[in-house]
Amino acid sequence: MEYRFKEIRGLFDLKQREIAEKTNISRGAYANIEAKTANAKLKYLLTYCNTFNLNMDYVCNLTNDNSSFNKINTIDKKLMAERLTILEKENKKQAKDIAKELGILKSTYSGYKNPKQPNLMQTLMLKKLASKYHYSMDWLIGRSNKKYIEKNK
Repeated sequence: MEYRFKEIRGLFDLKQREIAEKTNISRGAYANIEAKTANAKLKYLLTYCNTFNLNMDYVCNLTNDNSSFNKINTIDKKLMAERLTILEKENKKQAKDIAKELGILKSTYSGYKNPKQPNLMQTLMLKKLASKYHYSMDWLIGRSNKKYIEKNK
């Protein structure tokens, strides 16, 4: 799946080292994300987006629109779990259906929706859901009230 990390670095005219410093990871870790040999963890993606005033959908190349987001410092996993439930209901899907579409076990997906202590979803899973159902990644994690994205054409 495509991301815009390298393109964005060029827009800001920064070196990998400078991006890494600004987002508090090692240059090597950032280089691996940019080279697509490692996935950006969701917490890192949040830090990156906050640092450069970008929305996740734009960075993850789901849309060309970079509007409608709020800076948050932590992901509210319970809100994300609630919004996953909304996604299921609006699309008439059960947890087992979503898990199958994501290529993960139902128990793994259910862990993201545990009402008492949900697990944090992986970036790749969140991006797959957003892409398939046109929901904003920022909305799913509580960074935006704009629920849907306009897909890139």
